[in-house]
Amino acid sequence: MEHDTALQFGEYLKQVRQEHRLGIRELARKADVDAGGLTRLEQGKTSPRPETLKALAEALDMPLSDLFARAGYVTPSDLPSMSNYLHLCYGQLPDKALASLNEYIRRLIDTHGLDPNGPADHEDEIEKPQR
Repeated sequence: MEHDTALQFGEYLKQVRQEHRLGIRELARKADVDAGGLTRLEQGKTSPRPETLKALAEALDMPLSDLFARAGYVTPSDLPSMSNYLHLCYGQLPDKALASLNEYIRRLIDTHGLDPNGPADHEDEIEKPQR
């Protein structure tokens, strides 16, 4: 995990923990992980192991896939297409409604100039300004 990813994951984990109104020690106890290790995760000093992510997902009652993605274990190319994702998550909706959702997302992507497949290799890397 790159340092930036570790920092972003730490910020995300802290935000989710706070949304659940949990202190670090309380989340550590619920997840059966070390409170010091959890603090280091939130500070972006360490990278989470998959078993730690699993324990945190269970303790926070959230999908494990969300934590894996935020921790950098899943890349955009590993994810299903938007159509497949919508069908998997909302398959109980009529086909017309799913098509409408897909079209709405497509318009958002086009409006904001995003590539639904994610950045090309090295496209998201920027040169650090020289001092």
